[in-house]
Amino acid sequence: MKLSTKIHASILILVNFLLLHYIVSSIPLRIDLTAENAYTLSDSAKNLLGKIEEPIRFDFYKTESIENIPAGDKMFLQNFGDRVERLLTQFTRASKGKIQFNKIDPKPDTPEEENAIASGVTGQQLSPIGDSIFLGLAISQGDAENAIPFFDPRKEQNGSLEYDIAKAIYDVQQLSKPTLGLISSLPLKAPPFPTMPGQPPQEDQYIVTELENSFNVEVIEPTAAELPSGLDMLAVIHPIGLSETLMYDIDQLALSGKPLFLAVDPSSLFFRTQQQQNQMAMMGQPNPNTSSDFRRFFDTWGIQYSTGEALGDPNIAYTAQSSMQPAWLVFREDQISQEFVPAADLNAVLLLEAGNIQLEPDSKLTLQPIIQTTEAAGTVNGMMLQFTQQGALLNELQSTGEKATVAGFLQGEFTTAFPNGKPAAPGAEAEAEDATEATEDEPEQLHTGNGSVFIIADTDWALDQFSIQRQNFLGMITIQPINDNLAMGANIMEFLGGSQDLIGIRSKKTASRGFDRVQAMEAEAQQQYQIKLQAIEEQISAANQEIQQLLSQSQGSGFIVAGPELSEAIQKSRENEVKLRAERRVIRRELRKDIDALKWKLVSLNVGYTPIGLALFGYLFYRMRKQRAL
Repeated sequence: MKLSTKIHASILILVNFLLLHYIVSSIPLRIDLTAENAYTLSDSAKNLLGKIEEPIRFDFYKTESIENIPAGDKMFLQNFGDRVERLLTQFTRASKGKIQFNKIDPKPDTPEEENAIASGVTGQQLSPIGDSIFLGLAISQGDAENAIPFFDPRKEQNGSLEYDIAKAIYDVQQLSKPTLGLISSLPLKAPPFPTMPGQPPQEDQYIVTELENSFNVEVIEPTAAELPSGLDMLAVIHPIGLSETLMYDIDQLALSGKPLFLAVDPSSLFFRTQQQQNQMAMMGQPNPNTSSDFRRFFDTWGIQYSTGEALGDPNIAYTAQSSMQPAWLVFREDQISQEFVPAADLNAVLLLEAGNIQLEPDSKLTLQPIIQTTEAAGTVNGMMLQFTQQGALLNELQSTGEKATVAGFLQGEFTTAFPNGKPAAPGAEAEAEDATEATEDEPEQLHTGNGSVFIIADTDWALDQFSIQRQNFLGMITIQPINDNLAMGANIMEFLGGSQDLIGIRSKKTASRGFDRVQAMEAEAQQQYQIKLQAIEEQISAANQEIQQLLSQSQGSGFIVAGPELSEAIQKSRENEVKLRAERRVIRRELRKDIDALKWKLVSLNVGYTPIGLALFGYLFYRMRKQRAL
């Protein structure tokens, strides 16, 4: 073959390759090979788009030319912006003409930049000399407007981008939000003013911020005498010291069919930590806020729940830095009901020192277990949590060999917890005539009614320190969930409140997947390690006590006589310490050996399958050509 022919053939191959790449990239077809379909619109998002009645306009503001920033950051932002654009395109196509998509480049000092800022899209300045970079979305439907100021790349990792877009679409269509009453002894809502002069104002716990996206949240103090009117549903979290009249209103709300979200706790880690900080434990004064109950209602409903016992489960215990927390439980897909829609896609719910709820056999209500432990779970006395090291709790667990229910959905025909009528307000001394008039103005008491109550025997899950991380990104504080606690609370309340469109999107599994086998190996080794370690530590403690007794008996005139018994006790203690360190090394070495072997296999497979596949393809191709030649 001539040289010119080879050059022409090479040019044609290159042109064909470029044309093929352009044609394939232009085809609106994508194949999502991730196990969680992380790059495919969920069915919930498609259902939400199918309910759009009036056309919606997407104005996607994306800066095309990014200058004066490092090349790596520039490429990262451009690639991320392209992925956001493709996601918005998926929404547009799935809407079947109900969404009009406009892509706008807001160049500096142009009307497009002014329109972006006016619509709520925020430009970010990445360098002191550079222009602002825009990557946000303005959504409008008629006179209603909404905006995503700036897409956060971190949210791409946990699947939140799809939720943010769907939530913005949902919000722009809502004329009004339902009203959620919130009663809580936990500081979920920040005080309106700083507690100390000169300090910055406190922030709400993020669960409140999440709920405010879907509800008009009306905070009700536990000391209130009654519920405000106009509530669509009620959330009661860590109820302590509620008045009789307030509980009567809660009773009537539940009997009227309005949903109730209830969270109690046998051992509030938040208040127990406060107790330790205030040194109340040293004074022998228990913190009255450590445990919460709903006894009057539980007795009426037939719910069995103990404020003196918390659950531990070595199979799902939280493990970090070679330390197992038997009473901190991480509930994954196998422990969460897949039949209960708001929880079906949850895969990492962290509950801390939670309780057990059961339904009495003679109760007329039905309790659907939503979150359960494994059969290895057991109970531990609440006082042990305060004075016992986490490792020693494994020896204190009293396992029944059955799963324990930590959260459940209670339904059926409820009976009033106030059969004798509404209790009198504290200190009320009204005359009989005035009381008669007041009774006539009040609605007639409900004695029975169909209702629904979600009960969870833990409250610490709602706090930021156990659910999110706040991070600074481009000068903005962004929220990074560390588990599914927020999704659980928001999903269930939205479900109870009647809005179910966003549940499947919020709980969509992330593209980041854990190594289940490695985690199981670590948990098993940690359990074995903690039990052996605790046994040896008890032996060392006994030896040290013996030494102290010998020292106290051997004290004479200002000096200590070291006899053979004391020397033998010291030698025994040292031998136990050597044994402890030796066993610790053996266990850790065995743990790392299995995990490292598995890691080597995975790395070899990931690195080697491509060249092996190419070699196999080349060999088969060679064999086919050789057979044809023959």
